[in-house]
Amino acid sequence: METDRYQVILTGDTVAGADPSGVRTRLAALFRIPEEKAEALLGGRPVVVKKGLDAATAERYRARLEQAGAVAQVAAQPPEESAAPGDASGQEEGTDRAGPGPEAGAGLTLAPPGSDLSDPEPAPPLQVDLSGLTLAEPGARIGEPREVPPLQVDTGELEMEEPPGPPASAPGEERD
Repeated sequence: METDRYQVILTGDTVAGADPSGVRTRLAALFRIPEEKAEALLGGRPVVVKKGLDAATAERYRARLEQAGAVAQVAAQPPEESAAPGDASGQEEGTDRAGPGPEAGAGLTLAPPGSDLSDPEPAPPLQVDLSGLTLAEPGARIGEPREVPPLQVDTGELEMEEPPGPPASAPGEERD
């Protein structure tokens, strides 16, 4: 069966002669992601960035990525990935599927939605110099209390309106 669905794969490399930092910046703008995540797309490992496309659309994506300086390729999407959810494909929904077949490169996988593609670096240990601090005994007064003068508010220019009275009755009407 001939497939009519394709996927676009970033190989993880940059176009020959392209500045990697410029490519990272352009990819971040193209995908609307932080530059750290765009750098993970250039980590040397293939990443599927779009799938389920027709041939013309997949080729436009590939060309746009190569304009940004990243090497991309279009590959036929394996039938099990283009099948509708809930069909009898032999896999439960939400389980990891094998990557594309040998025609697109072995070992490719697609990260689950919302995955962080960057390798997070651990935060450096916090180093705070506390040698200049001392503790007072319990109950010690640390600061001197200060007098706060009473607030002076001038209300001399304010006026009060009279509250509205009962509604006037129309002539000839009686009020209860």
